[in-house]
Amino acid sequence: MEHAGKIMTVTGPVEPKDFGFTLPHEHILVDFIGAAEVGPHRYNADHVVETMQPYLEAARALGVTGFVECTPMYLARDAAILRTLAERTGMHILTNTGQYKPPYLPETTFSLSAHELAAQWIEEWNEGIDGTGIRPGFIKTAVEPGVLPDILRTTITAAALTSRETGLTIGTHCGNWLAAREILTILETQQVSASRWIFIHAQNESDSALLLDAASRGAWIELDGIGEGTDEAHLVPLLRLLDAGFEAQILLSQDAGWYRVGEEPGGEKKSYTYIIDRFLPLLGRYGLNQQLIDTLMIDNPARAFTIQP
Repeated sequence: MEHAGKIMTVTGPVEPKDFGFTLPHEHILVDFIGAAEVGPHRYNADHVVETMQPYLEAARALGVTGFVECTPMYLARDAAILRTLAERTGMHILTNTGQYKPPYLPETTFSLSAHELAAQWIEEWNEGIDGTGIRPGFIKTAVEPGVLPDILRTTITAAALTSRETGLTIGTHCGNWLAAREILTILETQQVSASRWIFIHAQNESDSALLLDAASRGAWIELDGIGEGTDEAHLVPLLRLLDAGFEAQILLSQDAGWYRVGEEPGGEKKSYTYIIDRFLPLLGRYGLNQQLIDTLMIDNPARAFTIQP
């Protein structure tokens, strides 16, 4: 399989050992206008770059080298902007293929089979995104809490088919064990290992014992809303996962940023540095040593986003 063992960034493949300290779930640009109206006509790309570059540079100055941008298609995914920012900051930035959930899906998606949808996403891997030649570094999907409706069973199945063909990891906006359990069943049916799936927003599952179940099946558990006023909400599941021995399956990030299209000049933004300035020092006070922090922030993201044969 092409590029197996590498991580695919917007500037090309890199070795996992070079990915470095990584924020595995952040955003640079998002537009919630809806799939029918979204597009580059709604924002000035140069202004987005000029606005967001200082936020990335502030994180880079603190040692961040890997940055996973999680905005999917039809929400203002713009691979060209990400490549410009990667070139200007020297950061390894990932974008994605895949689609979100209603009402951010185009009407055409509802008429496609999982195999037809997967074929579109696999083409982005093979040919690049929107004529840029930029390849996705992972697959982004989204579900609602609870039992999956047919359209989301289709998108998750399409993600599994795409992962099987490309070796890319799947990340799903989820935050609920009932939905996560169904996703894991679909992956198993499609012969995709749970270790190729990231349980995004896992901190939103109120019963942290259920996160242990997901981890025991091999899934990545991502606690990604870290920011002002959220420390306790993240510490509870984090410490429980660590106590259970799942330190090699945890991802930590902030879900921060971002330039909000339609809220000029880009809306309110959150820094990408809270996790370094505040949260990681807090972990030190709970007895986490530097080796464990390196596992969480360097080793785990590199393994999570490495392309697998």
